[in-house]
Amino acid sequence: MESTAFYIVLFIHLSGLILGFGSVMVTDLYGTLWLWDRVRFPQVVRVAGVTEIFVWMGWGTMVAAGIPLLVLKGVVDNLMIVKLFFVALIGVNGVFLYRIRERVKSFEHGSDVPRIVMFRAVLSLAVSQIAWWGALTIGFLHRHVQSVIQWPPAPWPGSTWPSGWASPSTATSPSSGPT
Repeated sequence: MESTAFYIVLFIHLSGLILGFGSVMVTDLYGTLWLWDRVRFPQVVRVAGVTEIFVWMGWGTMVAAGIPLLVLKGVVDNLMIVKLFFVALIGVNGVFLYRIRERVKSFEHGSDVPRIVMFRAVLSLAVSQIAWWGALTIGFLHRHVQSVIQWPPAPWPGSTWPSGWASPSTATSPSSGPT
C-alpha cells in the first residue's frame, strides 16, 4: 500500500479535497456573511453559482482517485463503509442544493424566498457540512489513527456490538487472535 502509485493517487485525492471542500467553505462563508448583513443575497447566489463547478470537480476528482486507493488498499472495513456513505451523501445532497440554488436565484432579496425553500437550503447545507467533515475526519483517522485504536470487527446493530466490543475478553488482536 505504501507504493509510489499510492502516494500519487493520494495526492490527486487530496487535491480534489482541497478544491471541493474549499469551495464549499467559501460558499458557506458567503451565506454566513449574508446572515450577518455583510453581503447582499444575490451576491451569495452568484458566488454559489461560481463555486458549484469547483465543488463538483473536487468531488469528482476525489471519487475518481478514491477508487484506485481502495483497490491499492485491498480491503474495505467498517470505517471505510461509513466514509463511502458520507461521500455518496455529498453527491446526492449536491443535486438537491443545485435544485435549491436554481429556485432561489430569481429572488432579489433573501426575505422574498419562501420559508420552506429556505428551510430546505439550511437543512441541505447542514447535511453537506456534516458529510464533508465526517468523510474528512474518517479519512484522517483511517490513515493515522487506525493502528492505534482497536476498531470493533463489526460495530453494526445485531452483530457482536455492543457485547463483543465492550467486553475485553472478546477483543481480538491481529497478531494474537482471540484472548
